[in-house]
Amino acid sequence: MNYQSTAIPNAENYLTTSASFSGIKRTILSKDFKGGRVNNAFGSTELDFTGADMTGTAILDINLAFGEITIVVPCDWRVDADMSQFLAVVEDYRPAKYQYQSTDKVLVLKGSSCCGSIEVHHSC
Repeated sequence: MNYQSTAIPNAENYLTTSASFSGIKRTILSKDFKGGRVNNAFGSTELDFTGADMTGTAILDINLAFGEITIVVPCDWRVDADMSQFLAVVEDYRPAKYQYQSTDKVLVLKGSSCCGSIEVHHSC
């Protein structure tokens, strides 16, 4: 068997969570957030990016089934959803001036959601 470790460059700039029949709360403090992966089945995931920063675009790959994900982002981030959905919803509760602002900091939500809910809030 091969027991060599796998090196991930700047692992603190990536997020990986997995919840099944449980809840996860994460506060992301990376000053150069690059993206990550969120897996959630029958659970709850809360991601707080209030203390984080990024340059350019970060992609959050989401696989959600019968659960909910709450994302809190800084005011100067734009969030774009490019999700495959079945009986699911992505709701952005931020005022329109934050949803459609022109900025170079873009968090893209990709992946799939089945009977799930994703909520986006701001920290302003």
